Amino acid sequence: MPSLPLAYNKETAPVVNISLPEGTSAKVEIPVEYVTKGTVAVIINADGSEEIVKTTLLTENGIAFKLSQGQIVKIVDNSKTFDDVTENHWGADAVHFASSRELFVGMSEKTFAPNETMTRAMVWTVLARLEGVKDTGERWYHSGRNWAVENGISDGTDEHGEVTREQLSAMLYRYAKLCGYDVSVKSDLGSFEDTEKISDYALESVQWANAAGIVMGTSDTVLDVHKNSTRAQVAMMLKNFCEKVVE
Repeated sequence: MPSLPLAYNKETAPVVNISLPEGTSAKVEIPVEYVTKGTVAVIINADGSEEIVKTTLLTENGIAFKLSQGQIVKIVDNSKTFDDVTENHWGADAVHFASSRELFVGMSEKTFAPNETMTRAMVWTVLARLEGVKDTGERWYHSGRNWAVENGISDGTDEHGEVTREQLSAMLYRYAKLCGYDVSVKSDLGSFEDTEKISDYALESVQWANAAGIVMGTSDTVLDVHKNSTRAQVAMMLKNFCEKVVE
């Protein structure tokens, strides 16, 4: 396939129709000229509505994503910029990833608040968006909470509670199992000196998240599982999840 020009406007983006055998889906790679960190695939539905492919991944030559038979796509630069996330910020790539795929929105048009702690409601909402659930509830987090409860991701309580690293690991683990992804990898965590602090309910999920490259230690010897997760940290964990777990 020849390289496609990158569009900065969804309305003018070229349309791509890739033929697959009926009833099948496949991961496809599309070469893109001048690909950016915010380049995403956008599905055009039969009714004309459009939907960003949340798991669009960057490749050396363009982007890769899972496409089903009969789907039509556009390739768009959906990059977002925030005054409080400079290009040399440690989490800049993750913020680009999460915001361009509209898993996260900024706390305002120009601020991401990378150091603000994630709440349970924020995590429900982000994971629900990754699953394609629309924000249609009375409150901004209601759709995400309902989805999380219905699918065993969370019990839906304490929406304003801050989320620790082990709690996030547990929710990601349950989501991975819900999607049928491989969760068989496990780390023995023997190189970390604080493994005994992991809660019993979260041990298996932390072992998986560490082995899968989603949740790493805050140092070579400390996991810090009871430390609260910031928005930038969760963006990084989601980026790792999409790149290393999503099939």
